[in-house]
Amino acid sequence: MYQALYRKYRPKTLDDIYGQDIIVKIIKNSIQNNQISHAYLFAGPRGTGKTSIAKIFAKIINCENPVDCKPCGKCISCMEENNSDIIEIDAASNNGVDEIRELRNKVNLLPAYGKYKVYIIDEVHMLTQGAFNALLKTLEEPPAHVIFILATTDPHKVIETILSRCQRLDFKKISNEAIIQNLKQIAEKEKIDIDDAALNEIATLSDGGMRDSVGMLDQARAYTSTKITIEDIHAINGTITEKDLKLLLKDIIEDKLDEILEKIDNFNDKGKNFVKLLEEFINFIRNIILFKEAPKYFKERVKNIQNYEEISAEISIKELFDIIETLNKYSFEIKNNNNSKLLFELAIIKIISDNSKKNVEKEEKQQYINSELPGKAENIQKKSEKSVLVVEKTKQIVEKPEKMQTKNEQKNISPELFHPQSSKKTKIISEIPTSKITSAIENIKNIRIDNTLAKFSKQEVRNIKPALELLNDLLLDKDYSNAASMLLDGTLKAASNENLIFVYKTKRLANIFNENLLDLEETIAKILNKKYNLIATDLDEWETIKKDFNHKLRPFIYKEEQFNLEDIFKEEKNEDNIQTMFEDIIEYN
Repeated sequence: MYQALYRKYRPKTLDDIYGQDIIVKIIKNSIQNNQISHAYLFAGPRGTGKTSIAKIFAKIINCENPVDCKPCGKCISCMEENNSDIIEIDAASNNGVDEIRELRNKVNLLPAYGKYKVYIIDEVHMLTQGAFNALLKTLEEPPAHVIFILATTDPHKVIETILSRCQRLDFKKISNEAIIQNLKQIAEKEKIDIDDAALNEIATLSDGGMRDSVGMLDQARAYTSTKITIEDIHAINGTITEKDLKLLLKDIIEDKLDEILEKIDNFNDKGKNFVKLLEEFINFIRNIILFKEAPKYFKERVKNIQNYEEISAEISIKELFDIIETLNKYSFEIKNNNNSKLLFELAIIKIISDNSKKNVEKEEKQQYINSELPGKAENIQKKSEKSVLVVEKTKQIVEKPEKMQTKNEQKNISPELFHPQSSKKTKIISEIPTSKITSAIENIKNIRIDNTLAKFSKQEVRNIKPALELLNDLLLDKDYSNAASMLLDGTLKAASNENLIFVYKTKRLANIFNENLLDLEETIAKILNKKYNLIATDLDEWETIKKDFNHKLRPFIYKEEQFNLEDIFKEEKNEDNIQTMFEDIIEYN
């Protein structure tokens, strides 16, 4: 009679166990140091070696002449095919109080061959509450010759009083490398011709279960008499290739619902498993995210990256996460519904519907902005190289203590210095040392806050606030990502037809904003199609300003700006390059 490969190649010694090195070491040390516990709980996913290790453990401790924690294979205990000293109980079918009472009555019987009587209770979480209670006292104080090994895939279903009486060993999922290594050895012994891509796919589909992977290899051998390929693995498991997944995603991006539904019908005709198909699709999208966000990590672990390269440029990270979120919502229902095809179709329709809705909203928002916000953006054809936004600066740099500032630094620079028509005064500006930039920015802030509130417009705020959401589209643009991120972190609090005030929670963040006004103003012009003068303040200062404005405690008088930002920041860029000076405290997006 043919013997299944997973039974034929079940591990016979602890050295044959793959992927559970920690468990194996604990078992070996317990045996060698004669520190064998009276009760163990083996917890972990299916097919990871729980029952195999339990049987090997039972054989070793009953063997008359074990060598290096290996059963000798010659003594009566090792030779006996159905050893009566090793009792396996399936708790799924023997889960009642009566079965456990019968077990409790037999534990006093002495072992027939070896030193111990070992009870292996598989799927112990299936026991009823009464059965657990019946087992409790015996498990706590069994006879000296009895050892209990409880195995379960759901340890959280085992009552605490049982858990506390066992030495718990948690089995992990077996790595793909270990699974592939074992499959190669079995294929070599069985003379099975299989390519590496097929082995990798088996390891992936088995999800860390060695028994599942060996069973899949056995099934693939029965499916074809020629060389086993990755297409054969997909055929027998009801999954599809990465190329098909790429084409499916491409159709979603392009809103080709008719083509997608035809593909789903085709998958159904070929007997594809929509539960597995959904899982594969989620994993494929996850890989695209890794390819975009962690390319080095991804390329070290995935050999064939062509499919990911081709599709990654066509979709944003946000869209990928939205698709995964929708698929996850449907995954539980698909697994627990007879009509998985229908639910899969609904999930895809929901994704395309959401994408279409977002595109329409985006177009309407842009039209609204173009109609409500007057003026055209200046033609920004030549982009200056973007400076890196400083996210982490020391307080000694951003907020200098008063005692560390010179007298010149504590004084505001007169607005007259900024007058562009005076060559002498312009020269003075170009010679302002970097240490005085903070004073210059403070003066700019005072002027721009006054100018904004002197011509304050609630309607302007209402128009601009929704338009700022377009900054999200710039987060993936390397030229604008830092500035867009900085603007999104703040809150627009006041606006006029030419000025905007942003408020930040801390003074440090507001200072960083003001140190990068040129880049931020260029970014605002890009999304609003209009040049605005920006300034930022912190929340505490804004509360004072707002109180003064609302209660008219001081006048806010408009003054024409008589300075040039590029001249003010010119010296700072020449002498004090932010990126090099603060390399260790700059956060890159």
